[in-house]
Amino acid sequence: MKNRSILLLCGFALLGHTLMAQDSSVVSLPAMTIQSTRQLETETTAARSLYIRQHAIVASEPGLSLQRVLRGLPGLQISERGHFGLGERILVRGMGYRAAFGVRGLQAFLDGIPLTMPDGQSMLDVVDPAFIGRSELLRGPSSLFWGNASGGVLHLASLEDSTRLRVRYMGGGYGLSHALVSTGFRRGVHSVRAYASRVSKRGHRAHSKGSFHRAGVNARTVPSSNTALLFTLNMAIQDVLSPGSLTLEQLSLDPNQADSRYVNQSAGKASVHVQGGVTLHAQTRLGNLTATAYGIRRILDNPLTFAWIELDRLAGGVYTQLQADMGVVDLAVGIDLRQLRDDRFRFNNDAGNKGTNVLLDQQERVGSIAVFAGVNTQLSPRFGLSVGTRLDRLRFEMTDNLLSNGDQSGVRDFVALSPSLGAFYRTNTLTWYANIGTAFETPTTTELINSPSGQGGFNSDLGPQQTRGVEAGVRGQLDRMRLGLDFAVFSLRIRDRLIPQQGEDGRTWYDNGGKNRHNGIELAMNWPTGSLIGMRMAYNYGSFLFLNEPGDGLRIPGVPRHQLHLTLHGATRNGWGAQIVLESASGMWANNTNSVQSEGFTVLDIYLTRSNWRLRSISLHPFARLQNILDSQYVRSLVVNAFGGRFFEPAEGRSIQAGVGISLH
Repeated sequence: MKNRSILLLCGFALLGHTLMAQDSSVVSLPAMTIQSTRQLETETTAARSLYIRQHAIVASEPGLSLQRVLRGLPGLQISERGHFGLGERILVRGMGYRAAFGVRGLQAFLDGIPLTMPDGQSMLDVVDPAFIGRSELLRGPSSLFWGNASGGVLHLASLEDSTRLRVRYMGGGYGLSHALVSTGFRRGVHSVRAYASRVSKRGHRAHSKGSFHRAGVNARTVPSSNTALLFTLNMAIQDVLSPGSLTLEQLSLDPNQADSRYVNQSAGKASVHVQGGVTLHAQTRLGNLTATAYGIRRILDNPLTFAWIELDRLAGGVYTQLQADMGVVDLAVGIDLRQLRDDRFRFNNDAGNKGTNVLLDQQERVGSIAVFAGVNTQLSPRFGLSVGTRLDRLRFEMTDNLLSNGDQSGVRDFVALSPSLGAFYRTNTLTWYANIGTAFETPTTTELINSPSGQGGFNSDLGPQQTRGVEAGVRGQLDRMRLGLDFAVFSLRIRDRLIPQQGEDGRTWYDNGGKNRHNGIELAMNWPTGSLIGMRMAYNYGSFLFLNEPGDGLRIPGVPRHQLHLTLHGATRNGWGAQIVLESASGMWANNTNSVQSEGFTVLDIYLTRSNWRLRSISLHPFARLQNILDSQYVRSLVVNAFGGRFFEPAEGRSIQAGVGISLH
């Protein structure tokens, strides 16, 4: 892994040197409308948040995690674990709370390429938060254009940076080391930008050391005034340890300890993840055509407390959409094809070493095909309606190559129809909207093959969950107050909810848990817009309840009822800047029976920066971050329904991070 990482960084450094030697003259590219959403109606009839990280914010925010980069988006909860072993839990209106690792219930994209597999599992390893410039979040059920697991949709786009060369290094508490480099150029109608980064951390907990190497290239060419081609390639290499979760007693005695089982079995993972794709945007006589083709390769070694997992994944797909402007009616039609193949092996874990006893040898294949159509009609200059539907068919196949305990090969088929209906009304600066949306979510391949018995094959008792949602809200600008406003109310009904259960050995399986109800409000304000001094605030309230099993009125675990984010930021005209960031959340239940609860918390961070410190053609950007200056001892992430009460993943205490960036213009 280390040798590959060194070669990766050297390769991108050589690429940057080559690009810098080219003609770097800047030209104006032909104007085209390129949107991350797949249909114009999603901008008007659905709860949608858009956050663009300005360069001044990028300079002061190190971008070590998505929790830091995306906090402040209403309706979004990101549970940062403080280590790299399992990734961040991302929830939208309570959807996806069951994820023990990876992300569930959310469709995610990076520069237009899906991070979500056809089975509904999202892996965000290749996302480097430091290079995210634009974030767009659809907060309600959105299967109309995105299909399986669309309890919400998150579009991430790389930072658009005209800087020829940017280098940055940062160090900090708990053994943090973070270095990055990016470079790019434009030549005629062609533009290329490349980056590479390395982050390593000893961690605040025992057995949580880890490192990430990431790199990426984005290129764009405009062959004609009505055609654009976008290319993207991203890679991530990780080698991390996992400390596991703690009981309440362990948390009270020493929140920095690790679960002894994880230490004894050397639990963690090492992986290589590569993905790339090409997107065509063309303005044709029939309308605006968008076509994307992509491929993904992932190799994983994953020692766990109960086994040693090896995974070799190939995935890819093709997406096309044609959007026609027919006067008062916009019509969008498309087709979405996705494929996944996993070669999965399970060996015994022999005291932290890969054993020789083969416990599982199977190939899992998932294919999905979907067609959809949507109509957006403008009934008056201010009022409009949208309606659409999508038909998905998914096929899960498993071939058992280990026949000593019988052939457990199997097939599961799922079909879903996802209608949507919305309306909007525009004033000069505000958009009022209402929307009825749907989402379905099949079990992922990992969830299907984990049965209570621990045997191979698919869990035949596990089915998909269905979500129906209603929302209404308003967003826009209150010009007289110089205030940006985003307010929404929502109500979701979920049937056959997928609920995690955990065994004594740490193995997790799932069952369908009846009906749930999610009601809530979301409020975000940005004031004053376009000022050196201002405030960003986001508040979420949610009532997330079981309606039958395991008990009517019990609260869904892993989701806070109240969540507040507040940022006060200021800057001087000569480049000095500061941010004060406050986060507060109420306690969360740890299990379905609501017998154990984490405490609520309030965390305060301070950011200091100096931007645009010019030395001829070079700019310096020193910065510092004082994290958790109140030294709050708190839990941000829970392992829901963990066996033996091992629910808690404690967050980091007080620390200081500081660094300097150098930019060559």
